Amino acid sequence: MGKHAEKQKSILTRNALRRAFCLVLCIALCLPLLFSGCRKGPKPPALFTDTLPAIDPDPDTHVRVTAAGEPNIIYAPPVDAAGYRYGPTIMYYADGTCDAWFSTNGYGGEWDWLSVKHSVDGVNFSGEKVTLVPCADSMDKFSCCDPGAVYFGGYYYLGYTSTIVSTNGGVNNNVFVARSKSADGPYEKWNGSGWGGDPAPIIYYDEYDLSYGAGEPSFVIVDDVLYMYYTWICPEGNFVYVSTSDTAEDWPARLEFRGQAYEKINSQDSCDVAYLEDAGKFIGFCTQHRFSAQSGIAILESEDGLTFRQTGLLRTGLYQYCHNMGVARRPDGHIQLKDPVFVGYAFSDGAEGNWGKWATAFQPVKLELYTGEPEAIDPNARGVLKEGYLQERESDPPMIGIAPNVKIVEIQKNEDYGTVSFVWLDPMLGAHALNDTKKIKYSGYDSSLISIKGNRVYTKGKTGETRVTVRYGNFENEFKVYIRETFSEFQGSSPRTVVEFTPVIAEYTLSLTDVHRQQIRGLVRFSDHSWGEAYNEGNMISARNFPVTYEVSDPSVITLNQRGLIYPHAPGTAEVNVTIAGTHSFTVKVTVVE
Repeated sequence: MGKHAEKQKSILTRNALRRAFCLVLCIALCLPLLFSGCRKGPKPPALFTDTLPAIDPDPDTHVRVTAAGEPNIIYAPPVDAAGYRYGPTIMYYADGTCDAWFSTNGYGGEWDWLSVKHSVDGVNFSGEKVTLVPCADSMDKFSCCDPGAVYFGGYYYLGYTSTIVSTNGGVNNNVFVARSKSADGPYEKWNGSGWGGDPAPIIYYDEYDLSYGAGEPSFVIVDDVLYMYYTWICPEGNFVYVSTSDTAEDWPARLEFRGQAYEKINSQDSCDVAYLEDAGKFIGFCTQHRFSAQSGIAILESEDGLTFRQTGLLRTGLYQYCHNMGVARRPDGHIQLKDPVFVGYAFSDGAEGNWGKWATAFQPVKLELYTGEPEAIDPNARGVLKEGYLQERESDPPMIGIAPNVKIVEIQKNEDYGTVSFVWLDPMLGAHALNDTKKIKYSGYDSSLISIKGNRVYTKGKTGETRVTVRYGNFENEFKVYIRETFSEFQGSSPRTVVEFTPVIAEYTLSLTDVHRQQIRGLVRFSDHSWGEAYNEGNMISARNFPVTYEVSDPSVITLNQRGLIYPHAPGTAEVNVTIAGTHSFTVKVTVVE
């Protein structure tokens, strides 16, 4: 080989090596981008494609519901403590799989959480995971309970009940909603104008504060209209109300109250509603004579989804002492006669010592249509008394969730750091120390305010607040961090004074004929950063230390009692000046119509 040929070969070799090096470098640089770009999100559920043509409902056609199999106990509480998975909301899919959400015990002062279980065959449920918990120092800070699920537009929407009143057994409740691309989360909550951050109610209870209030939502979609049913318990009665909206992403902003769907009787419980396509009817299911040996499931019907009447009652085959039920439905809340429909309910044996020890059973039911007058309800029918349903704790239980030991972390600005610690929870909500801090991941916080390493939250020399999401494996929770100027600003650290007082509702419109009494409340914030609603109720805000007074511009139109309940007297408009502790005030307008 000549010198020229050798030189050419050398050049070709160098060029080949150069190209190979560039190719390897390109692959090394691009692979992460390729994989991140191709990473799949949550797999959407298998939706049904066999929707029946719309039909006009016949008022003389009714649905008969009977038990079609034995109850399947999918949860049993421990012998030595309270435990439950009540109020299930159940969704089944076209591929035979199923998801079910429940109210479960909470941890660390939070009463209730929501958990989810999955089934590949619609019968056997496993893989429980805590999926929704309260947000610290917010409008749902004490509980997330009574779930109601629906799926549309690529999101699971999970409605739930909560309150800011820590006393009197869970009163003055409101309805909230969260959404997620995946059945088991993570979920983002409606904040009043969008999704994420501190939650705001989508249904706010504004009547007498010592009543249960609003809660226990159930959703159905028919002809692109979202129907939301919810409990409303006030001094005037125990009702199911209905509101409707469209199915755009910000649908909570356009909920329209449509009226009273049903007045509950005979100790009836929360109502879960489905749309039966074969009949063109809305069918409601609710437990009746709850917590008793006479308990059963009441069947309600509606042709328009707005007003319901009871047409049946199922007791035979059910466990006695049942309460807080749900019915399995398609993702949009529909059912068909051919579907494998089942009901889920909590129950006990009625023993006095077993209050709060509630098992949960899923039970297949058969739906049939018949024509004529509604069948007579047999008052002598009884369910089955199930004894011996409690279970021993597992020696090596699985993890279903995690939680911080403290949901609010307060640190002085001049301190270097504060500490956090965590537990993991088993199916009986037993708490176990979570010491593997290297696998704990933090996200979502303001990095200009704090940094986090291990179990230490480091300050950066300025005041502020931030929410922190904590994740361990597939489990998630959160806590809030407040960086304060001085210790005296810590919640509960010193005598507090009012710094802000604003109306919860700025304008009211009342009818002379309406027997319901709305209540004027003020949102008060204190010098120690605590807050609450004030209306001369002594449990949340001391009426003795922070009395609220109401001054009405025209008493011929309305008057108010000491608790802020409005009594209309004549058509017209009046202004109410509301003052707390003689220092801070606001004004609301009240209009009375015929």
